Amino acid sequence: MAKLVDLFALAIVAFLLLLPQPTVVFAPAFSGDKSDLDRVAALEDALHRKPEEVDVAVELARAYLRIEQPTWAIATLKPYLSKDTYPVHQVLATAYATILRFDLGLAEAEAGLKACEQPTSGCPDMTQIRLSYLANLMRENAQKGVDASTDPVTAKRMVQAALRATKAQLPAPPAPAKPAAPAKP
Repeated sequence: MAKLVDLFALAIVAFLLLLPQPTVVFAPAFSGDKSDLDRVAALEDALHRKPEEVDVAVELARAYLRIEQPTWAIATLKPYLSKDTYPVHQVLATAYATILRFDLGLAEAEAGLKACEQPTSGCPDMTQIRLSYLANLMRENAQKGVDASTDPVTAKRMVQAALRATKAQLPAPPAPAKPAAPAKP
């Protein structure tokens, strides 16, 4: 009997020694420039302190889009859909376009255009142009029959080209002035 207990104990020790060691790999949730990450952290803190601030939520969602986290941008803005403001719809339309959800992107772009039509919205013309451009992009994908689930490469190219066209462009720096030619005597 003692030999059986010793054999059983030896089997348990061998089993424990031969088991693969559990490994845990920790990876950051997202990566980016330190300035982008600091901005996200500051905006997360500001939104946590004042959750009713729509503008802070919109800026946080834009920061998430900047570090290529469109689903986090969507999750950030979902609670603010009831406010029906054009910046919320504009950022959501962009985020849905980024993840190739054209149906939801079209709905958000059209909701943003509708919010811009309200006289108290203060919606700039440039925003209306961007929203209509995004809505047309979504419609164009549907008309061409581009399905993101069957042809994601073509859909991604179209969306990237369209989103690049909707970003604000910095003005070109002025060309250096040419020195005047000396007058001939």
